[in-house]
Amino acid sequence: MTSTTLKSFKPKSADQSDFWYALGIEDDKTPRGEAVRQGFPTAVYRKLTEKTGMSQSEFHDVTLIPVSTIKRRLSKQERFSTQESDVMYRLVTLIELATDLFGDEQRALEWIRETVYGLNGKRPLDMISTTADFETVKDLIGRVKHGVFS
Repeated sequence: MTSTTLKSFKPKSADQSDFWYALGIEDDKTPRGEAVRQGFPTAVYRKLTEKTGMSQSEFHDVTLIPVSTIKRRLSKQERFSTQESDVMYRLVTLIELATDLFGDEQRALEWIRETVYGLNGKRPLDMISTTADFETVKDLIGRVKHGVFS
């Protein structure tokens, strides 16, 4: 195989890709990682807040992206920065992992807003602003999914 062949190979999981495609994050030409580096277009923000039912203020509270920045990006149709897109990526990943855990997106969206004993009474939604906190949520979801409660 040539290196060109390896670069063009993109394995897909239809179910997962559809989720990312529907939000406008991934497409046939842009994988998720590249989309984060390029910065998400404002359409991703709009679809994400619509899906989660979050206001600009609540979105700011969980992502720590200033409301003034969100408003500027929307009014000027500017892409979000790599760092802003990265925290949005964690939010989308949380929704995907919780949906996989519960088998139902609506239940997942409810759960991410609930205080969780295994997260010391914090909501999963409040733990996406840093990678360290997000890893704790991912670990909890993995343990619950596999029946490990210690």
